[in-house]
Amino acid sequence: MAGPYRDEPIPGRRSGRPGRSYDRAHPDGRKRPSWTFISEEELFGGQNRRTGNGPGSEVPDRIRDLLEMTRHYELTEEKRTSDFLKQAAFMADYECGEYRMRSIPVHHLHTGYQEMNADELQGYFSWRTRLRRKEAVPVTRDFIRLYTAEQINLIGVSSPQEALDNLLWLKAYVQDRSGLLSDALMKNVIRDFIIAHDLDHDLALAYCIEDPAAEAAALALMQSDIADDYSLYEALRSLAGERIDGSKFLPQVPEDACHVIARAFRALNVRQKELKGKGFTQQLPGSAVRVKHTMFAWLPFRSKQPDGYRYEVDPVRSYEYSQGIWYCSCCGSWKDQDVIRTISDIIRECERLLRKTFHYKNALPDRRKDPQTAKLISDIIAQWMKEKEARNRPQVRIDLTKLSGIRTAADITRERLLEGTTELDDLPMPYTDVFEAPAPQGNDAAAASSCVFTPDEAQFLKLLLEQGPWEEYLAEKHRMLSVFADEINEKVYDELGDVILEIEDGKPVLVEDYLEDIKAMLM
Repeated sequence: MAGPYRDEPIPGRRSGRPGRSYDRAHPDGRKRPSWTFISEEELFGGQNRRTGNGPGSEVPDRIRDLLEMTRHYELTEEKRTSDFLKQAAFMADYECGEYRMRSIPVHHLHTGYQEMNADELQGYFSWRTRLRRKEAVPVTRDFIRLYTAEQINLIGVSSPQEALDNLLWLKAYVQDRSGLLSDALMKNVIRDFIIAHDLDHDLALAYCIEDPAAEAAALALMQSDIADDYSLYEALRSLAGERIDGSKFLPQVPEDACHVIARAFRALNVRQKELKGKGFTQQLPGSAVRVKHTMFAWLPFRSKQPDGYRYEVDPVRSYEYSQGIWYCSCCGSWKDQDVIRTISDIIRECERLLRKTFHYKNALPDRRKDPQTAKLISDIIAQWMKEKEARNRPQVRIDLTKLSGIRTAADITRERLLEGTTELDDLPMPYTDVFEAPAPQGNDAAAASSCVFTPDEAQFLKLLLEQGPWEEYLAEKHRMLSVFADEINEKVYDELGDVILEIEDGKPVLVEDYLEDIKAMLM
């Protein structure tokens, strides 16, 4: 029977009907997948079902016109995309009422209107009309893909931002109801949409970075001269984590290890660049890798960007459109193992000198035998220790407005002494109010009277005794738990001969035997 497709078989369709497929035996005894070729007549039941011309069929004129546009089935991707865009523009504003499909939708190999018969098309446009109103609709894989293809080509929307909002809404809606559209698949769609339509770069940072930790590490290494110590330290841990995390000493002094190792690497990287013209960070990732990127891999899409268009997600990842092809440029996953070993040696040298500074019981032998590097790291450690000491030292404020009264008070005192006045209690005290220690505030007032602990330490111990929010307090004071605990234990060790604060599973615990001693010290 002659049909709109010349009765030629369509490759890649799955029959789904028992006895219609070829179950050929595999050499190892397994069965091959049940795939076969079926004709248009078998798939659509003849021309009546495909075009809706049979008795009792009521197909809207717009859908009849669309069916006429899809009479010739396109096999090549380029032609399928071209025809889809024409057909999508023709149906962009079409809406219809509720329609109940008479058949179960077939899972089609490609995405497009030409894949569907009259019944499926009426079902889709009824579904799309409800979806545009943000109504609850059943989840169907082919309908979702066709709607997504319309959005990425800006069909039926006034702006790219509106299309993105629709995609984000669809992603959240579908994930709550079905696993037909995987989270990774929609993430790729949203990533490609932001890049292809040149949307705000804040969106790129939120949706276009596949592995934020790896990206942050690569960025910190590439910009080590301006990266903060914490970011650079985490990047080095991602490369030589065993050298840091496997140490018994470094985890005991995490703040010191962070600042010293990051600063030492930064300084040695600069020296390496001056001596050899290329620093460790330039040798490590190698050259940026430029590979082809398939934009919207499973959907018909045609870019409207000009040739040479470039979208930079961050300094280590960018996308480019050139001569009809998309490319992605990023740091390669390959890492120079010689450079990583050098970084491990630098970290070990930092640990060796830190152990010496803290008089740790187990010293490390000097394997590098490099006095110049050892001196550079030692200077960094000394500078850091001064910085930490200055940060922890209580500040003394001088009230300059009261200095003018010193001379007047001194003159009065001199005159009374010359006159033979012996009532010294009446003499003015010129220096009383000039130097002022910071006034304790709130709950710190009681701690300020302690002769052992600083106000911050006293308040922290009170929170532990009262089971208060100690984590929030440390965050507010920008203090690390392990360092803070060591400082408290050092102050009471001479008096008690033991520690009063231990860390168990990352939480501070007061030693029960010394609870009364602690309370007495805080009074």
